[in-house]
Amino acid sequence: MKRFALALAVMAAIGLALPAAAQFNASHLIFVPAGAHNDGLNGSHWRTDLTIANADTTNVDVAVYFVPSGVSDNSGYLRNRDKGLGGREEDGWGKVDSRLADIPPAGSVTIEDIIGQYWAADLGPVSEIGAFVIFAWESGTLQDDGTSTPRNITVTSRTYNATTIWVPDPDNEGSFIEKDATYGMVLPGVAWYNSADAGAVDGEKDLSYQVLIGGRQDDTFRYNVGIFNTSDLQTSIRLNIQPFHSDGTPFIDSNDQEVFRTVTLGPLGHIQYNGILESLFGIKDVSDITIIVTFQSWSSSAPPDKVVPSFTCYGSIVDNRSNDPTAVLPSFDFPYDIDCMWGRSTPTPTPTPTPTPTPTPAAAASSRSIRIHGNDILPAGRREPLRIPPRR
Repeated sequence: MKRFALALAVMAAIGLALPAAAQFNASHLIFVPAGAHNDGLNGSHWRTDLTIANADTTNVDVAVYFVPSGVSDNSGYLRNRDKGLGGREEDGWGKVDSRLADIPPAGSVTIEDIIGQYWAADLGPVSEIGAFVIFAWESGTLQDDGTSTPRNITVTSRTYNATTIWVPDPDNEGSFIEKDATYGMVLPGVAWYNSADAGAVDGEKDLSYQVLIGGRQDDTFRYNVGIFNTSDLQTSIRLNIQPFHSDGTPFIDSNDQEVFRTVTLGPLGHIQYNGILESLFGIKDVSDITIIVTFQSWSSSAPPDKVVPSFTCYGSIVDNRSNDPTAVLPSFDFPYDIDCMWGRSTPTPTPTPTPTPTPTPAAAASSRSIRIHGNDILPAGRREPLRIPPRR
């Protein structure tokens, strides 16, 4: 845990006020880490609209999967196409919205209250909150086994509280009338390569953890945090969640130990902590809190060359009076290598892979230490963790 405090101190010393945020959002595989169709605290009524835009040069088809919140194994939702929402019935999707087929270049589609429209009736109360997995491919190329020609899209979600407000009555001076209104926040979809990656660790960078800033818990505001396991369908992850004071120092408990909590998420597991500072850490009447979410370990039944341990997270500052949320996007402490964006004038030799150390007996168990396997998946070899499911 002390390395996080050190990282924050180093950033402050060199004048970096905030961690580096990733802004590359186009991909054929997108994760939206939060969606809702539920009644929340203080009389709030949460809904999510999803907007999908074609960022490629040909018509694209899209499929959307909703994964309800839960820390156990949720991989069954993506075993086949029965629970997916696609654009063509003939492709075998369990739910169909024709607007998701043949989206033209620069075209976009918005599906309002998408959970309420397509999953709430099937899942009941379990559908209240969760996350989305979204695939895109060139129209007409999808095969029954899930192979296709990948194409790029971008995705944004708007999660909002559906409420009412009082406004002046134009027909009666001095009177007011009640009208429908919303207070909401936008979360961009996370391209698969922007997730925290247990293998993206070497001597120069560490992308195995993400940073959330601006935490506040008092009578006026609450701070929600959610985490989504974006690994392959056979991998569970164990994460540490740790708060830091505004001066970068960790919170300390009565035993003089750093305060943190651990959560285990099964494949496609999702969790949201409402009012995390008070509900998880017992901290209140605080502001400018930083929360760091990092890998502790992972376990998988997949072959080693198929394991892709990754996650993404998000924060939300919610006004307790209006239930107006403000999104907090995760950041990495380490910026992208500029060469990966703009290329190099001369080719760079492929580095010699670092040998994997022989595991100790404890590390050879089902919960494998990322420090042993950290060099198995270098950033240059990162792979998407999920593929379009086959037809049943």
